[in-house]
Amino acid sequence: MNGVVLLRVERTAGRGGHPRHLHPALDLKIIEAGLYAAGIPVSLVDGWQLAGGPADWVAAALATHARIAVIKAETWCLPEAIECARQLQIAGVQTIAIGQQVVHAMRAPVAGWNEAFAMALAGEAEEELIDILPRLLRRQDGVQQSCARRFDAGHRFAVRDQDGLPLPVFSVTEMESFAFPFPLAGRPLRRWAYVLSARGCPHRCRHCSTVVRKSDGDRLRGRSPRRVVDEIAAHLAAGAEAIAFEDDTLLVDRRHFLAICDELVRRGVRVPWMANARPDELDDERVAAAAAAGAMLLKLGIETVTPRLIEAMGKSRHGDAWQAQTEAGMARLKRHGIGAVGLFLVGLPTQTVGEVTDTLRWAQRLAPDYVQVQIFRAYPDIDWWADLPPQVRDLDAAYHYGPIGETAAAIPAQDLGRMQRDFYRRFYLRPGFAWSHARRCWRHYGAAKGIGAALRHLGYVLRHGLQAPATPREGLSHVD
Repeated sequence: MNGVVLLRVERTAGRGGHPRHLHPALDLKIIEAGLYAAGIPVSLVDGWQLAGGPADWVAAALATHARIAVIKAETWCLPEAIECARQLQIAGVQTIAIGQQVVHAMRAPVAGWNEAFAMALAGEAEEELIDILPRLLRRQDGVQQSCARRFDAGHRFAVRDQDGLPLPVFSVTEMESFAFPFPLAGRPLRRWAYVLSARGCPHRCRHCSTVVRKSDGDRLRGRSPRRVVDEIAAHLAAGAEAIAFEDDTLLVDRRHFLAICDELVRRGVRVPWMANARPDELDDERVAAAAAAGAMLLKLGIETVTPRLIEAMGKSRHGDAWQAQTEAGMARLKRHGIGAVGLFLVGLPTQTVGEVTDTLRWAQRLAPDYVQVQIFRAYPDIDWWADLPPQVRDLDAAYHYGPIGETAAAIPAQDLGRMQRDFYRRFYLRPGFAWSHARRCWRHYGAAKGIGAALRHLGYVLRHGLQAPATPREGLSHVD
């Protein structure tokens, strides 16, 4: 046995439910590129692409004859991660844990963790693993003990040399597997590559978890704009048709963002792209630069219309200003022809049914291209964790698109799923949305694949949203 297998674990409970934008494990792809450059045999097994469960992923990993397995997982698939690691250990494979699951294990006991994993690295593990994996394969002493000491001390790794990391390479199959799943304006885009232009986020939102983040820490560390555009050009040469920026918020550093846009325009690199952003970053200068550089969609963490909740979450010190900035930013995006996905939360601590209803009405007026509605989950790495009631910190199969056992909201836990589905139904199943969507995205419905995807997503809304009229206890109050 020799070499390394990189394994991303997926949850098996409830797969195929809520529509999701699947994205690559960018940290594993960077590690893959670094080991390949060092001449070390490396394979990647992705549970987000490979059907089945732990037994299937373990079989695929063992088929590579690797001696070390790096396993990436999050809170919501901990049982699967533990089972995969346990089986691999039995087969003689040394297991290393990375991903948000490691911070979870630091803060809350995980049954079977010590038996499953020989090592664990929290935070951004790419740079460290590219360095230590060759040493582990050579059986150098002290590596495992050093990692154990840092895990026990709660150490979180951070990439130091942003431009020194190897560039990930995506196959055409990967580009197609991780395409943005919903229709966008213009021609259909089937092949997507993913780029991280900076790591860290200076905002300290109390609900934010690395379950949904793509980097770690609150110190922003940007890459060279030239290096970023070099990477984009390489992906285009390999067959990519669009780029998804994986930054937690791409527009946060004005100078860095404008430099990337200028570099794209100066070099004539024409590519449609999407990114994450905050509504308070959507000023005239940044939106105009984004449009000139090819932006077609921004995913906006709007969360709620309620000022007191915005302030409690740490999104903004002034909740009323957040609402005004969101409305002004959405108007600018529409003027420049940039689409938007509005990201909203239900079940926030102390949130009421009326506040969710107000947020839905606001979302309808904002009229983004899409909305994405998550149920608030108390993941162990969020800033809010220690202040929440003990019964809310229930981590059994915790997943922001799944059922919830207890809640800190002023809404019964059993009603949150219905409220999430009602939010979708009342946003999407309204004449104004259907007309606007058809006008922007009609090119996507000329092929069987596009029609099939649309029918699947519509089926989700119909299956889970159409129900008896809701009472205030059972769902949202009536919204036309």
